[in-house]
Amino acid sequence: MLEVKIPYPILRRAGAPLLAGLLAAGVGAVPVFAAPAQAPRAQNDSQEVANMRETLQVLMVASMKRALQLTGEQEREVVPKVQRVFDERERYARVRRDAMRDLQQKLAEESLPEKAYLDVVSHLDDLEKAHRELELHLRAEIDRSLNARQQAQMRVFVPRFRRQLQLRIEEARRARPRVAPTPPAVPWVPDDTGDADDEEF
Repeated sequence: MLEVKIPYPILRRAGAPLLAGLLAAGVGAVPVFAAPAQAPRAQNDSQEVANMRETLQVLMVASMKRALQLTGEQEREVVPKVQRVFDERERYARVRRDAMRDLQQKLAEESLPEKAYLDVVSHLDDLEKAHRELELHLRAEIDRSLNARQQAQMRVFVPRFRRQLQLRIEEARRARPRVAPTPPAVPWVPDDTGDADDEEF
């Protein structure tokens, strides 16, 4: 059975909400922070987010190599392809967030022609289609480096990894003292970067 071990300093330094946001975003994507009424992250926090995302990616790859019992040759083939999946998730989340911001700005205006809305909707659809097609291609490339049993194990590995990681996050949350939240000065609604529930990584 796959066991996910998260060093305590990681949980202490980042906090369960940050890890939960990264997990909800599928690890490889730019995170959507789901904490209620949370203010936007300060600029100097962006590096912390990037560092934590990289840490979780490394943890996931290490767990995957153990779970699938990859040979040295397989590691050299599979790990770079998995990293390409992570990179594509980050790229897609970034461009989709920009497109959603453009759409929200257009919706705030009342006198735009229908074509203005249709153009940005079409752009969003094209982004999603290209992203899905590339991910399917990358997954097929990964499968070609695995035997049939490992391909089946890969389908089981990811949801199990997420469940066990979520369990560790919940344990960290219970261990932390409760602090009354401070209302932010400016209300904030997180950007919609899509649902990662159907992703294998």
